[in-house]
Formats: sequence, C-alpha cells, structure tokens
Amino acid sequence: MYISFTSGHSSFRTKKMKTLSHIQIIFLSIPLLQFIASSSTYSNQTNLDYIKTSCNLTQYKTLCYISLSPYALTIDSNPQRLAVTALNLTLSSAKSAAKFIKNIPQGRSGLTRFEAGAVADCVEEIGDSVSELQDSIRELDSINYEDSSKFEMVMSDVKTWVSAALTDDDTCMDGFDQDGQAKAVVKDLVRRHVVKVGRMTSNALAVINMYASTHEK
Repeated sequence: MYISFTSGHSSFRTKKMKTLSHIQIIFLSIPLLQFIASSSTYSNQTNLDYIKTSCNLTQYKTLCYISLSPYALTIDSNPQRLAVTALNLTLSSAKSAAKFIKNIPQGRSGLTRFEAGAVADCVEEIGDSVSELQDSIRELDSINYEDSSKFEMVMSDVKTWVSAALTDDDTCMDGFDQDGQAKAVVKDLVRRHVVKVGRMTSNALAVINMYASTHEK
C-alpha cells in the first residue's frame, strides 16, 4: 500500500513559513515601536520643559509646575491651553475651598457668632472669585485669534476678572483680622485653603499675561 507524505509535508512547510513570517513581522515592528515610544517620550519632555519655562515666570513656581505638569500632553506647548488649564485648576481649587470653609462646624463646639459671620463673608468673596474665573474661562474658550482688536478686548476683560478674583481671595481673610476676635485655629484653617487659591490665581494671572503678550504688536 502506497502512502503519500507530500500533502502533510507541504502543509507543515506552509505553517512553518507563516510562523517565520509572523516572527519577522514582530522583529521588524520592534524598532518602529521603539521609535514611537522614543518620540512620545521626547514630545512629553518638550511639553514639560515648556510648562517649567512658563512657570519660572510666575510668583509661585513650584506650585505652578506641580499643578500643571500632569496636563503637559493636553497643553501641548500651547499658550492658550496653558492659560485655560491654569484657570480651570484655579476654579476647582476655589470651589473646594469655598465648600470646605462653608462646612466648618458651627455652634457650641465650633464657630463663635463672630467667626460664623467672617466665614459667611469669606464664602461670599470666594463665590465672587468663582464667578469671575468662570467668566474668564468662557471668554478664553471662545476667543477669536484672527481679529486682533477682539483678542485684545477679550484679554483685557479676562485680566480684569482674574485680578478681581485675586482681590476677592485677599479680602476673604479681612473679616478674621478684626481685633483678634477669631480663634487662631479657625483663622489658620481658613487661611490654609484661601492662600492656596490666591497663589493659584496669581499664577493663572501671570500665565494669562504671558499668553496676551504672544499677540502684542
């Protein structure tokens, strides 16, 4: 009886060639993947360097870099995105501070009547700051780059609003400084949150000024 191995051998050879082809594809892909990874790393480092350079022009450099660097790829070395991101982070910080201060316990074991009044005033000031930051973000998102006069007008409004927000942050603490009527622990608790918001607002304003300068004639 004659048995042919030709078909089986041919099938084995085909499978072997396919396997070798797959291996070749994998090895050929490795340099490409390494190039893509290297390019991505280089791009991210460039974006981080851009943020670091920008933050060096702010008053609170470390806070600026720590808060903005996680968004390096999103910002992508774009001054408008940098400004909007800085404002959004400041807005988030202001909202968190207002919520925290508003929820400081009152009553017998919490705030005195004077402290409660100062807290209410502070929350109102931070609320004004939140509104001004929201207006600024809305304007920057809809800015027209091609119309230079419109751009300058929008940037002027944004700088005015953010400056007002910074003033609100400072005014927040005024109520706690009257004749030492507020307990030190309460003042320190509020100040810790308000100071961070104020510093982030200051940094955001500096970034906005940088952005505005890129379109100056």
